[in-house]
Amino acid sequence: MKSPVSIAILGASGYTGEELARICVRHPGMKVAAITSRQLKGKTLEETLAIGGTAGAIKFEDLSTAEVAKKAEVFFLALPHGVSAEIGGELRAAGKKVFDLSADFRLKDAKLYEKTYGAVHPVPARLAEAVYGLPEIHREKIQKADLVACPGCYPTTAILGLAPALKGGLVSGEGIVISSMSGVSGAGKKLEAGYLFAECNENLRAYGVPHHRHRPEIEQELSSVAGAGVKISFIPHLAPLNRGMLTSISFPVKKGTTTASLEKEYQKFYQNEAAVRVLTGDALPETKRVMGRHGAELAVRVDEWTGRALVVVAIDNLGKGAAGQAVQCFNIRHGLAEGEGLNL
Repeated sequence: MKSPVSIAILGASGYTGEELARICVRHPGMKVAAITSRQLKGKTLEETLAIGGTAGAIKFEDLSTAEVAKKAEVFFLALPHGVSAEIGGELRAAGKKVFDLSADFRLKDAKLYEKTYGAVHPVPARLAEAVYGLPEIHREKIQKADLVACPGCYPTTAILGLAPALKGGLVSGEGIVISSMSGVSGAGKKLEAGYLFAECNENLRAYGVPHHRHRPEIEQELSSVAGAGVKISFIPHLAPLNRGMLTSISFPVKKGTTTASLEKEYQKFYQNEAAVRVLTGDALPETKRVMGRHGAELAVRVDEWTGRALVVVAIDNLGKGAAGQAVQCFNIRHGLAEGEGLNL
């Protein structure tokens, strides 16, 4: 058996960082060498996350990049956009493997990054090196990557929901519409009026319409799958859930396509994917079915009346949509079973 790989989690005080910590401390292929957080410096995992045993004694540290680089081989970055790129660049310059959970390395075009995020990318040369960390699409590249840009919940559901149809040439023209509902934890742990309990509870609202920052990323990856430019309409919503995401996708489908034939295409595409389940019959995805699990459930239908396909995808936004995704990529990169340390 291989010796555990020393890992560090940077920015572990947010929801994604907390989920990473819970997974990594029990992962048999990892040895947690450092967990950083300015806010939680000096506190233990037992105090903050109720993690018991030996792992519970691990303390949060506030370290410079140079200091933390000496502690581990692999780094998970659960840092804000902008901050992550700079630190990730420094760690790569030091020869470290980096799994970034922000959006800083997902876009290949530095100018598009600047337009989307309103800031100049601090290490644009690293964008070409980064591999988009969606295993179902880029597994072979992830196996050799030292910089992995792990996608979040919105792009994950959108790409998983459309890739089989685009790859199979079943989408007829433009008119792809993606509507997603995200749990509040997807917005991160922050004190803003819009995320207070009284504002979110008993309430559904759309936001970031029509130019949400993840749309360019989704279009980039879907265009790569399709081998041609893909445009989408994307409508994100905040739902009164702690965690979970449900995405509904509609697109014009080629004449003659039936629910049975579309379902067969999706089953074939994902037949060897342990983290993606295609539901059959009358079953439709629900957030409760995937809560706390690493994986996606999806179902397809063809609306013959309109000539459009309907795809519904559910994931846990902190699992397959964030922390679990990064760990799945880690497993691939280090030759481990993809489900190692994950609840598939």
